[in-house]
Amino acid sequence: MEQQLGESVVAAPFDKNVVFQQLSIGDLDGEHRQLLVRAISSILSTELAETTYAQIIDGLPIADVAYDSHNPPYGAHPVDEAHGELCPGMIDKARGFCREFNRTLTFNSQTRLIEMIAVAVQQIAVILFELDTSLHKDDGIVDWAPPKSDEWYWGRHPSGPLPTLFHHSWYQDYDQYPRGVADIVGYWAEDRILGGVVLFDRRDPEVKPDADPNAVYFHWDWEEVTYRIYRLLPKQRQALLDFLLADDPPFLMSLPILGDQDNRDRVDPEDPIQQTGIYRDLWERKELPLDGQHDKRVARKGNEDILPMTTRTKPWSKLEPSQPAAVIGNSTRILTVKDADGL
Repeated sequence: MEQQLGESVVAAPFDKNVVFQQLSIGDLDGEHRQLLVRAISSILSTELAETTYAQIIDGLPIADVAYDSHNPPYGAHPVDEAHGELCPGMIDKARGFCREFNRTLTFNSQTRLIEMIAVAVQQIAVILFELDTSLHKDDGIVDWAPPKSDEWYWGRHPSGPLPTLFHHSWYQDYDQYPRGVADIVGYWAEDRILGGVVLFDRRDPEVKPDADPNAVYFHWDWEEVTYRIYRLLPKQRQALLDFLLADDPPFLMSLPILGDQDNRDRVDPEDPIQQTGIYRDLWERKELPLDGQHDKRVARKGNEDILPMTTRTKPWSKLEPSQPAAVIGNSTRILTVKDADGL
């Protein structure tokens, strides 16, 4: 069973006038502090975590990573040619910061281990972004936008591009986030490292008998996979816990955790989180406008859904041409199958 650090917190809308009780890692008792530090250290020791945080320090995502999304850079974006690899020294800087992580993280006073890890992974990215170390502040790559004659783009993005290229397609409402744009970056890092933004079943079991407070959901934003929220299988959840709780994490533990066609319990992100009850914090996603512009369910043609490849080994790489894929328009996607259960 998952070790508990108090009871689960019920999320509430973020209010800047409300002061939450915060705990640093040093405020935890010895056993829980040791457990949490070891678990975060195991995550930070992975090559994927180092590469992800190094990109934030650099100031731009690697081009392959930027395009590995349901909402990649638009048109002839300069990041494609300008940032094919990290700038020199970024990995070493990321490693140095990660060695000091336990001095800077804070948590709400009561929560569960997996949730604390997700918050930690996000918060480290937030802190790194707020250090403002970008090497690309004046090259115009982040601010690039197509000409005003591109009516499709400006019709969908009247305010112009987002203030960062580190973004998850569904977590961009920085005007209501506690740390603003930095939280967008945090959600992106969480997705890249763990395999998705980590969500939970916040419904009251006394009101909803099918609610499961121990359920863990992932919401990922990778090019070849479903855009929908999916529930981790018991074996996936246990594998993550075993990795986090191990004195010596197994070398072959695979991060990020990848869902596949066996992850049948799925939630449409188009539905309001107050309705589904699947979220971490109520401020993370606004309810979609009623114009249907952002509703992808029509494009799914009924129950058809995009599923991931289980053979993918480099999460920051583009689709390997030798792997089975279908060409849809000018983009490459995994062959689609129909959800047997209609989810």
